[in-house]
Amino acid sequence: MDEIRLIACDVDGTLLQQGETELRPQLFELIGRLAAQGVEFCVASGRSYSSVRQLFGPVEGRISFVCENGGVVFRDGMLVARQPLPDDEARAVAAEILAREDCELLASDGETCWMSDKDPRRRAFMLPYLGERVRVIRAVEELPDRLVKVTAFREEGAAAVVEQFTARWGARLHVALAGRRWMDINASTKATGLAALCGLVGIQPREVMAFGDNFNDQAMLDWAGRPYIMRGADAALRALYPAADRPEPVIAALLNALE
Repeated sequence: MDEIRLIACDVDGTLLQQGETELRPQLFELIGRLAAQGVEFCVASGRSYSSVRQLFGPVEGRISFVCENGGVVFRDGMLVARQPLPDDEARAVAAEILAREDCELLASDGETCWMSDKDPRRRAFMLPYLGERVRVIRAVEELPDRLVKVTAFREEGAAAVVEQFTARWGARLHVALAGRRWMDINASTKATGLAALCGLVGIQPREVMAFGDNFNDQAMLDWAGRPYIMRGADAALRALYPAADRPEPVIAALLNALE
């Protein structure tokens, strides 16, 4: 079996499960042990960099970040890769989401999140996931160029709109559920972000262990040499990859074999 040189891990539904809002202290200890063995830890999330950076505060300077589903990649605190959507398509997708009364629009350029604000109940749910820099918009014309992600938030469940957006945009963009209420649209995937990161340090896909729980993790799990899906994931995903209850015991077992 190939040596593991990098571990990529999703956050929501994978490291944070069943309503958890803080990472388990064991994870920070495991990241320290990984570093001592020369194994890099990478956060691979649909969230913004500012949002996940706060979660990983104690080890922020020792890990890498693939954020916005691969739209931006940070290493050593520096932006090392960025993959924006084509401006015309980003605005067309955003307009389609904004026109739906059952959805809120979120759009990110990797630094700031722009959001619609049709329903205060939705806003209260969304804000904890959006990071430090949030701006409210009323029209698509207020969005900047070079967006890296456009998202539809649908409180009743985003699965109901995935087929429609995939039919219209799926041939050119990556459309995926990122949680029960979230549908993300990118020009990137977590796999393209990881590939950019690993290309900088000479790590091969077979040397990567990856953990995820949702459809926006699927490209990453297909790309990594040793993928794991969480047992709480959709049955269609559980059928494709080895299952784990959580990442921490799998990482601990790897470390016990290395040390």
